[in-house]
Amino acid sequence: MKFSLNSLFSLLTIGVAVSYDLAPEGSEMHDPDQCTAILVSAGAAADGVGSMTTHTNDCLDCDFRLAKVPAKDHAPGSMRKIIGGRAQYPRYIGDDRGSVYTKDKIIPGLYDWDTTEALGEIPEIEHTYAYLDGDYGIQNEHQLAMGESTCGALLHAVPTFDGGDSLLEMSELSRIAMERCKTARCANQLMGDLAVEYGFYGAVWKGDDMTVYGEAGEAMTINDKTESWMFHILSDDTGASAVWVAQRVPEGHIAAVANGFVIKEIDLDDTENFMGSSNIYDVAERAGLWTKGEHFSFAEVFGMNRGHLSTYVNRRVWRVFDLAAPSLKLPAKTDVWARDYPFSVPVDKGLTVADVAAMQRDYYEGTEFDTSKQPAGGPYGNPARVDQSPVDGMTKDELVEGRFERTISLFRTSYSFVTQSRSTKPDIVGALTWFGQFTPHATVYIPVYAHVSEVPESLSTGALQRLDRKANWWAFSAVGNYAAQWFSFTIGEIRTMQHKFEDEWFKNQDSVEELGLTIQGFGGDVAAVGYLTDWCNEQALDVRTQWWEFLDYLMGKYRDGMMMDKIHTETISPTKLFYPRWWLEMVGYWGFPGATYEDAKKANEGEHDYSLEWDEKPEHKKDQKEAEEAIESYHNKPPPNTETLGAASPVPVGTSASLGPIILAGLVGAVFGVFGKVYADKKAYAGYATIPV
Repeated sequence: MKFSLNSLFSLLTIGVAVSYDLAPEGSEMHDPDQCTAILVSAGAAADGVGSMTTHTNDCLDCDFRLAKVPAKDHAPGSMRKIIGGRAQYPRYIGDDRGSVYTKDKIIPGLYDWDTTEALGEIPEIEHTYAYLDGDYGIQNEHQLAMGESTCGALLHAVPTFDGGDSLLEMSELSRIAMERCKTARCANQLMGDLAVEYGFYGAVWKGDDMTVYGEAGEAMTINDKTESWMFHILSDDTGASAVWVAQRVPEGHIAAVANGFVIKEIDLDDTENFMGSSNIYDVAERAGLWTKGEHFSFAEVFGMNRGHLSTYVNRRVWRVFDLAAPSLKLPAKTDVWARDYPFSVPVDKGLTVADVAAMQRDYYEGTEFDTSKQPAGGPYGNPARVDQSPVDGMTKDELVEGRFERTISLFRTSYSFVTQSRSTKPDIVGALTWFGQFTPHATVYIPVYAHVSEVPESLSTGALQRLDRKANWWAFSAVGNYAAQWFSFTIGEIRTMQHKFEDEWFKNQDSVEELGLTIQGFGGDVAAVGYLTDWCNEQALDVRTQWWEFLDYLMGKYRDGMMMDKIHTETISPTKLFYPRWWLEMVGYWGFPGATYEDAKKANEGEHDYSLEWDEKPEHKKDQKEAEEAIESYHNKPPPNTETLGAASPVPVGTSASLGPIILAGLVGAVFGVFGKVYADKKAYAGYATIPV
């Protein structure tokens, strides 16, 4: 389907996921997921770490389970069935993709889902490899690993099962590559060729242009033991084929993708560094996206221009580069296409798994964009900014016009991981995925070797529909959601727990792997796989047990606005947490939003009684009556969403003493229209600074 210029202006305003009539009822689509993926070449990693890739599966409603798909032999002439890209629980039901996906593993009492039906099929090969699976293929037994990020693109297609001409989407393509490839080059070529032959469709194909085009393209970060590649794909202009390109990450470099194509200038004659479909230029010209002879940037020709909201994409890429190579001093602010940023950058020092995990846990801490230091984070600095929704009658246009800073660590991440692919290690221990469920800054990255016979039980069970104490995801979610309300106090406790587990694993990793290889030498692959399977399962279960205990600890220590920090004493003396000064000033604790203690002190010392000035002016009596009515109305409705209130403005939070002590920040919004037009300077509110507490 050719991109319509009439859609351009709606495309310019796409920001964060908006749950707003995205698809007709009954469709298989879900809320858009906007993920971040990082790609680290082996030469950019610390000694012995190998190449790494990551994926934050930032999806509000996705199946968070980890699965193991076993290797298989297939009879000549067999066909491989193709399924649709279902991301919600259960993402697949059947007997041919491992024990996690069998129907008997479905949680009873939720819904009677049927076995997943095939949408089509392609010829099968004689032998397929085993791999770890999530919403996309993650890592196979030969150390091929992938991360994913949905990207905005200007061409989209409709799947065959919904009346279109395209059979394949990214999750199935990634799984086919896991089953058939040992190298990143093989994965690039295979996924690209299949998409060109059978057609490619994006994650969303119904709904408004903003959503459809915002999910029309895909990027995959692909590692093997020796090379790292960035892969981009979208539909062609016929809706029945595809356009794709891949670029190699130079040794010693790191690359990142965050919902926008990052491959720019290409040279398909340079086969050492580029791969791609032969139709790239023809499709661009036919679709009216490019004129022959003009400068060609894949990202700018096929990618979506997000206009003033391009920081949603570019800021995350900048953050990865700035953390890995601060010496470059790349600008945090750039144009919509990030022309200031190269495709990849050389790292300042070799990166470890811990370094890359820290990137995934990032919310711009220590920068001007730190979401834990912004008013929207509340008095205790919660870095999360929940998805938009049309509350208070807000329209879709209103929602997408605004923005919060988009962090790498996101509250709605279903899972994330860091993979290792190491040429210095045999495949049986070299293929390793550090897997964490829930938001990255509140999870633990648990080691899972790709050669385990079964993934840890506590990582492969559970669903969003029902709390399950046997599931690691629910333990992380319970702690993360409780801790968020006291975030500035609890994040240090969470990090201590993360280090407790992860540092121990990093320290013992070589010993674990050496023992696995020793067992392999004496007992063969089966014995070594058994050892690795048991060890990984024990680690996951240990985390689950201690994380539920951690929740009990946090609930006992932080509650009711206090911190119970001294419990082994004869008498207790809880510490009151109260609120930081900046927040008190913002919400009007000292009389009106923006007022300081000094303002209140001057008023209380009688320097000027502005309450009399208010009462004596006739034009204010009407305003005061309206204010009283507004206050009464306010108390009869749920509190407003304080994140939608404007910046600190000279508006009062009380009138006269007859109105009683009013200290609610939400009142600012209720009376803004009445008082805001009367007083333009703060002295008019000094008389209301004597609110008792």
